[in-house]
Amino acid sequence: MLAFGRCWLTIKSVYFRITLTRFTIAFFLFSFIHCFAEGFIQAFLFSLDADASNIATSIIHAAQVPRNNFGIFIRHDGNATLSVCNDIPNFISDKPCAVVFETGVSNLPLPYKYGLAGNTSNISVDLAVTSVPGGVLVPLQNGSVKLMDQMCTLVLTYPHQVLMNAQREDVVLVVTQFWIFSVSFFAIVYDSIPHIVAALCFRTLATAWSMYIIWRTGDIRSRFEILLNSPDSPCDIDPDILFPSYFESRRVLQIPDLSLNVVALCLGLYLSRKLIKVYGPNTFNRVGASKEIIRVYKYFLAVFVSFQLSALLLISAVGLWLDQMVNRNNAISGMPFRKNLYIALSIFTLAILIPWITMGWYSVRREWKKLMFVFLVLAAAVFACWLTMLKSWVFIWTFVQWPFFACCMISASLSLLATIIFGIVSVLHFGKGLAHYLYVDGVLAKAGFEPELFEKDVESHAPSDWREIGLDDVPAYTLSFSTERKDLGDLEKGDY
Repeated sequence: MLAFGRCWLTIKSVYFRITLTRFTIAFFLFSFIHCFAEGFIQAFLFSLDADASNIATSIIHAAQVPRNNFGIFIRHDGNATLSVCNDIPNFISDKPCAVVFETGVSNLPLPYKYGLAGNTSNISVDLAVTSVPGGVLVPLQNGSVKLMDQMCTLVLTYPHQVLMNAQREDVVLVVTQFWIFSVSFFAIVYDSIPHIVAALCFRTLATAWSMYIIWRTGDIRSRFEILLNSPDSPCDIDPDILFPSYFESRRVLQIPDLSLNVVALCLGLYLSRKLIKVYGPNTFNRVGASKEIIRVYKYFLAVFVSFQLSALLLISAVGLWLDQMVNRNNAISGMPFRKNLYIALSIFTLAILIPWITMGWYSVRREWKKLMFVFLVLAAAVFACWLTMLKSWVFIWTFVQWPFFACCMISASLSLLATIIFGIVSVLHFGKGLAHYLYVDGVLAKAGFEPELFEKDVESHAPSDWREIGLDDVPAYTLSFSTERKDLGDLEKGDY
């Protein structure tokens, strides 16, 4: 019964926070509706990418194209070249690549060097794709059957890797929407300005990406057209026939996706501004704060915002990189490089994230220097781990060739670096009264004192050990009415 009572009190408290003002109600409903609306759109986009990717996967598997083959597409001054490689080319070793498409050059020889060419001998796989001597038979949506020779199946390695990466992007974007909703929910429940700012930063990034992806879909469509349907292509097939309705359906979904994100960003800016105007003054009205404490509090907020941004961005970047290394359908998973080391560094990053965030919360809020030192050391260690990745040609190639991964890595690195910088600044301001102020504010808040009623000079009445303070230790004469005077009774006798 006691546990049920506490649970019921928690539910009532959450309900009170959400319904505190019309702006908190609007912020909660807006975050909830936008989360699921965007989630559905991204789920449909994932379904489209998965269907198109399955077509490409079936063809190259039927042709027995080696799994570690990948394409490098270069376009310059109207000319395009596609090279297929089975290892990352660099400036030290010879390039293990062969050109399979080049503008103005027809009938390129089949590249048997480096084991790039496949063997299509009497196998069948999904989607009724059937191998025949010298190629594969692919049934098309219009009822016809297309023969794709081995050279064409090698060309398809590039569309295959693009479509596979598109699926991974969709998964991350779905998770991002639910993360934004969770952060927004905690912002209301805990009157947290850092959560509000973090949610707003995430919405800005999501909106910027939804703008870019509309252009990128058109650019991918033009690349596929060059590789599959230009006069010099060994395939001679329209991408819209091979991947029926893919690009058209994607554009249809991306327009409402962009519209929703733009509306959400504008509405989020408006509602966040209103909530910050409420939460900001209330934070300093319950217990009077000096200008010095308010200035230190801004550093405290900066640390909180930066490491909340780092958390999701690091999870996204590390998850994408791990998938590249361990998923057998990815070309780089079979390449010789220090994969075990990079997997260990990635798992280390994921394993420490939750303890790291917890350390950051308590060490800054309570000014625990030793714990803050550990927090900063771990942040620096993670940052150093990702710097060591730059020694890997595989990592650099993934970074350069995959814009979404590059955006996640750059954003995660910048937010992590900001966390370290603001964390150091916060440490330099420890001992100036912020921790004591936040503790007394929390005690009064739990006791039910409304923010607009009380003001306290924490500097002149601070006990020797503020962590031992209780509500009864706050002298009645130190509490003064700040805005509205009410008859609260005799505080010392408990009439309140």
